[in-house]
Amino acid sequence: MALRVCVIGAGPAGMTAASVAAQNGFQTVLIEHGERVGRKILLTGNGKCNFTNLHLDESCYHAGTEKFAARALSHFGADDAVRWFRTLGIEPLEKHGGYLYPHSEQASSVLNALRSELDRTGVRVRTACNVKRITRRPDGVFRVQTDLEMIAADRIILAAGSRAASSTGSDGSGYDLASSLGHHIIEPHPALCALFCAEKDFFKAVAGVRVSGEIRLLLEGGEAERAAGEIQLNASGLSGIPTFQVSGAAGRALALGRRTEAAVNFLPDYSDLAEFLRKRASARPYGTLEALGNGLLNKSLWIALVKRAGLKPGTDPADLMEVEYHELADAVQNGRYRIIRTAGFEQAQTCSGGVDTSEVNPDTMESLLVPGLFFAGEILDVDGICGGYNLQWCWTSGHLAGGA
Repeated sequence: MALRVCVIGAGPAGMTAASVAAQNGFQTVLIEHGERVGRKILLTGNGKCNFTNLHLDESCYHAGTEKFAARALSHFGADDAVRWFRTLGIEPLEKHGGYLYPHSEQASSVLNALRSELDRTGVRVRTACNVKRITRRPDGVFRVQTDLEMIAADRIILAAGSRAASSTGSDGSGYDLASSLGHHIIEPHPALCALFCAEKDFFKAVAGVRVSGEIRLLLEGGEAERAAGEIQLNASGLSGIPTFQVSGAAGRALALGRRTEAAVNFLPDYSDLAEFLRKRASARPYGTLEALGNGLLNKSLWIALVKRAGLKPGTDPADLMEVEYHELADAVQNGRYRIIRTAGFEQAQTCSGGVDTSEVNPDTMESLLVPGLFFAGEILDVDGICGGYNLQWCWTSGHLAGGA
């Protein structure tokens, strides 16, 4: 008789794990407490589903246990994901130097392919089904009590997600189930999200501006991470991909009470900005500092940065001293903004934290504490940067759990 597998959570990791387990001959049931499977997939990549990235290594992930993500990815990486999706009928489209999307550029294509695979492999799917508790009998059989039925299983795969994007059904209930079975939970924090800053007047003045630049995350004054790309400024602080890339580390630092700042370079292409501005001012009579910045940066942003440097926009650049040019350049390229909090879980794309990875086998995703219990996806203390890395983690951990 085939072993019985119960997968809890029908997001990208759970759908993957269930279809792989069924493909390998296991009698598989997939439980989802929402009305539909795979809702979160539809939101990924702005609805286009950036499902992996060709530039994949351990530096793209934060995991509580060193090398945990790297070990897992060595078994199922980006190339494996591409081959697998091709078998499901999804042809990849490369954009932005390594970002892979379905050729249709529709996230629904990926969801439809995964749903078809569940049907093909014979997975029994139960939606609108809430897990109340999981117990394990002395003979190793698990009893999964739901509000609809009791399910007996020889293996459990917990793929219930994190607390991020709660509108898709992620409510953190998987943490409670893992904890009830003896696992430790690293406190979750929002990741891939906006950052709120203390400089309210500055950000109100520049709200809505988008600019290509670089963000350096400073913890107690020392650089921890950096990221470049389009920075989005809003009335509360920083957003956009570079902000998202450093937000997980910022959230962890704030939780520890560390001084957390973002040093922002709004003109990263200029190696000696003070000298450039001085020569620019001497080349023609601009008349005002406001006019000096015309064509360099968005007008609202330039004026706000001039004020942050302690200067008046109406000042004639010809009257500036050398030190004032350096102060202006520093405000533009190295202004520090104190981070006071991250956006909440409902706005976050993923979470930092989750099931302690020191208690999980990175080669199989099996619990080191409870034989027959496996994990997949965001429920684990693994989070990636923007660019398809978190979905890749779902495919990787789902394949390892379902296959083992």
